[in-house]
Amino acid sequence: MKIRKLVLCLLCVLTPMIFFGQIHISKNIKKSSIATTDENALYFVDFWATWCGPCIHVSKYLESLQQQFPKNFYILSLTQESAEVVNKFMVKHNTGLAVATDYEGETFALNNIASLPYGILFNADGQKLWEGHAADLKAYKIGGFLARNQKTIAVDDFFKLEEYKQEVAIENPIKRRKDFDYLEMEVDHSLNSGIQAVNRNGYLEIEGRLQDIMAYALHSNKAQIKISKEDNKYYKMYFEEGSKAFENKENSISRALKLRRKEYEKEGDVLVLNIDDAKFWDTNQIDWGINNPKYLIGDSDIQADNASVTDIAYQLSFLLETPIIFDKKFKNEELHDWQIHYKYFEFMSSNLGEYGIKVEKKVTTYLEYVYNKR
Repeated sequence: MKIRKLVLCLLCVLTPMIFFGQIHISKNIKKSSIATTDENALYFVDFWATWCGPCIHVSKYLESLQQQFPKNFYILSLTQESAEVVNKFMVKHNTGLAVATDYEGETFALNNIASLPYGILFNADGQKLWEGHAADLKAYKIGGFLARNQKTIAVDDFFKLEEYKQEVAIENPIKRRKDFDYLEMEVDHSLNSGIQAVNRNGYLEIEGRLQDIMAYALHSNKAQIKISKEDNKYYKMYFEEGSKAFENKENSISRALKLRRKEYEKEGDVLVLNIDDAKFWDTNQIDWGINNPKYLIGDSDIQADNASVTDIAYQLSFLLETPIIFDKKFKNEELHDWQIHYKYFEFMSSNLGEYGIKVEKKVTTYLEYVYNKR
């Protein structure tokens, strides 16, 4: 009986210690300017990304929640991106919430985060009280959880800071004997938010649904790509920079996944780009460093570090949900830096004109690509 009591006592003592600092972060970008208490009963982790449009709107909603509950409740916005990317993003999108990075993705992985925006509410013991789309966390729910959870823990004790240290040489995540490789990933079926593209260790890494990746490879709009639901899986793909696979991404993917492509002409609204007198930026205007995302997408503009004009055409097509074609056959994969407004057509047209690009709205024919298994 004494042994049993001793075990129970040890469990009571050790349980808080087991949790102590289990929410790992790589770097604190900023502390909350709204929350007024260091010791809190509830902690909400808002999982987000700079390229995630809906995340920006959710952030405004969460700011209002933090203002309603400045005591005993603390919101932290957590992203897998680097501090450099986040700091540049926050120049135009400042927030009163606490912001941190999970650069190695440990906390994202431990909590199986497969869609954004997403949030998890914890009590001081690290117990999950609620999780889901961050905008679905209502004020009355927070009030109820606060009434039932009295124990508090300090912010610096709840979040465990482990500074990310970049290695001189980083082993690639999969052994690649070829200039192209891929991984099929298990994710939430609802995850469908475009692609993520990063240049890392001599490879271009592209992550997303097959439909989005093919649209990127063909510099087309997602709606131009037709792939069956069962084949539209989520992948991470690797292209060795400068290789044949890198230069012909669509062909490499089709061969590896045994896909057959057919082309059909469609007619509809498109944006036509004409480049007669290019005045592109060089690659010294924006520098986010190595192993960082190539694009930073805000509410009204897009910035890119080392992207080709066809890459930018794809991103604009994705954001505007409209096919984009070139007036003349254009083949130039040289890399440039970019900053382009896209929300209002007149501003976008003027902005593109500074790069020597004319844009025009037209009703004309464009290609639709249909993929089937061989």
